[in-house]
Amino acid sequence: RDIHSTGSTIAGLEPNTAKRRWVRRFGIGLGIIGLLVVLYTVYIGSIVAKISTKPFSLAGLSADSTGRTNVLILGQGDPGHAGEGLTDTMMVLSYDTTIRRVAQISIPRDLRVIIPNHGYGKINSANTLGGSVLAAQTVSNTLGIPINYVVQADFTGIKQLVDAVGGLDVTVKDRLIDAEYPCDDNQYKVCGLDIQPGLQHMDGARVLQYVRCRKGTCGDDFGRAVRQQDIMGLLRVKLVRWQVIVSPPQLIRVTSALRDSVTTDLGGLAMIQLGWGWQQAQTHQPIQLVFSTGPGGYLRSAAGSSDLLPVGGTFNAIQDRVQHIFTLPTSPGDVPR
Repeated sequence: RDIHSTGSTIAGLEPNTAKRRWVRRFGIGLGIIGLLVVLYTVYIGSIVAKISTKPFSLAGLSADSTGRTNVLILGQGDPGHAGEGLTDTMMVLSYDTTIRRVAQISIPRDLRVIIPNHGYGKINSANTLGGSVLAAQTVSNTLGIPINYVVQADFTGIKQLVDAVGGLDVTVKDRLIDAEYPCDDNQYKVCGLDIQPGLQHMDGARVLQYVRCRKGTCGDDFGRAVRQQDIMGLLRVKLVRWQVIVSPPQLIRVTSALRDSVTTDLGGLAMIQLGWGWQQAQTHQPIQLVFSTGPGGYLRSAAGSSDLLPVGGTFNAIQDRVQHIFTLPTSPGDVPR
C-alpha cells in the first residue's frame, strides 16, 4: 500500500512539475524578448536623439487651420565643401492631413527675396546668415505659408540613405551630360558626368550625381529640382513601407544613415505621425511644383545677373498658387506626370 501510495504521489506531481517548468521557460523567454525590445527601443531612441532637436517631445504633428503641415527640406554641402552653408536644395514638403495628399514645392536657389534684417539676397543664403530659423522665416514670407518644421541634410546623408534602402530604380528620361561635373572625391577637380536614358538601378553615389548635376544637358537648377522631386517620391515608397518599420536590421540601417547627416526639429511623436501620413498619401500621386523661367513658371531672369525675379514684380501669383495647391487646377508650372 505504501509503495502504491508513493508511486501515485510521484505520478501526480509529474504533470505539475512539467507545467511549472514550461511556465518558467515561457517567462524567461518573454523576459529575454522584453529585454531585446527595450534595448532596441533605446538604440532607436538614441539615434532619433541625434537627428531631432526634440526627440522626446510628445507634441503631435503641427498643422495650420486647414489641416496642412509644411516641412522645409534644406540640402547643403558636406562640411568643408565650397559654400557648405548655402542651401542649394530648398523644397517644401506639404502634407494635407484632411485629404491625405502630399505636394512638393521646389524653390530655386537664385531667387531674389527679402531676407529679414538682411535686405535683398538670394534665398539660398538665408541659412548662412541665420541658420534654419532664418531660412524657414524667409521661405514662409516668400511663399505666404507657415513653415511648421525644418529638415536639414547634406550630401553624405542622401548617399547613405539611398544605400540603406538598397538603392533606387530610377527612370532617366533624357541623357544627362555635364562635362564640368566635379569628381566625387575631389570637388575642385573635374571628372564629368554622362548618365544614359532608361530605367537604372542606382546606388547612393549615382543618385547624388543624378540630383546634383545642373550644367550641360542637365537642365540648370530647374531640371535638377524636377529630378530631386522624383527621387523624393522614390524614397518615400521605400522608407515608409511596413517592411522597414517591422524589420530591426532595415530600420537600424535607415536611422544610422540619418544619424550624422540629418537634423530636424520634428519631435519623436510628430515624426511618427508624419511618416504614417506620408505612407497613407501614397494612394495619390504627389503634386509637384517647380518654379522656373519657362512658360507658366512664375519667374523671369534679372538683367545682368543670375538672380531670378517673380513675373509681374510681386510674389502674389506664387503665393496664391502655393496656398491653394491642393484645390486649384493643375498649372503650367506643375511637373507633368
